[in-house]
Amino acid sequence: MVLQEISVRRKGFTLVELLVVIGIIAILISIILPSLNKARAAAARAQCLSNLRSIMQMQHIYASENKQQITLGTLGADYQTSYIMARTSGDVRWPGFGVLYKANLMKSPTVFYCPSENRSYHQFNAEQNLWKPDDPTGNLNNFLRAGYFLRPCDAKYKPVLWYNGAPGPGLGPAPPVDNQSVAGQTFVWKPYPRLSNMKRAAMVADIFTNAQRIRQRHEKGFNVAYADGSAEWVDRKTLDNDLPTNVLLFGTKSTAVPAGAFNTLTETTSTNNDHIMQAVWEMLDRRGK
Repeated sequence: MVLQEISVRRKGFTLVELLVVIGIIAILISIILPSLNKARAAAARAQCLSNLRSIMQMQHIYASENKQQITLGTLGADYQTSYIMARTSGDVRWPGFGVLYKANLMKSPTVFYCPSENRSYHQFNAEQNLWKPDDPTGNLNNFLRAGYFLRPCDAKYKPVLWYNGAPGPGLGPAPPVDNQSVAGQTFVWKPYPRLSNMKRAAMVADIFTNAQRIRQRHEKGFNVAYADGSAEWVDRKTLDNDLPTNVLLFGTKSTAVPAGAFNTLTETTSTNNDHIMQAVWEMLDRRGK
């Protein structure tokens, strides 16, 4: 009888043994979890690079069908709004990335969105950015936003400006604006910039509006794609050390870029940072050569 009771007792765990097992499991989780997070981040970063290459494939196809012209540019004179795909202001217009949509080159719209983005207005079919490319009314500011920056200027940094006022009659892709004045200069675009002139210029990139935008997406840097179809990783530190100290803003006006200028950018900085945004594109171009 005593032997049987001892045998029964030995089939279970004591409280101490249970706590030891729980402790071991907790230690294993603490070891494995960071590795899983790193693997997930690496996979998202790789998917982001793949997205950028796919976007450049669309640009190459568009160029081959349109006398080497490519769709670059930004809305109005604000280099930060180069991610706009569609907008509603009376009629619907499709600047920049939106031209690729209207040309039926976009096989899957998710390719225009980084899997690491956590702001809904730059995510695919999310709150404030519902996938309504033919009428984005109701989205934030009635825009449909992509999750990437499109190059806002040509190879010589002359801006490609899309109309930012109430559009004229008729629907369809609005061409870059003719005779739009910015910084005392009038810019005319006929035709689009040509792919053959871009060589190894940077064309599409993760949104680098400010340091916080970079950290929340890929933490230590961002991805960029070039005119030849290649794509690569750019370390965040290059924005502290490698920006040009002076740019010809809009290709015409000499403008100083103070040391550490990128770190002055905030979530609310907008149209007054065009010289810093251009400096980043110029730095990326130098990396591509």
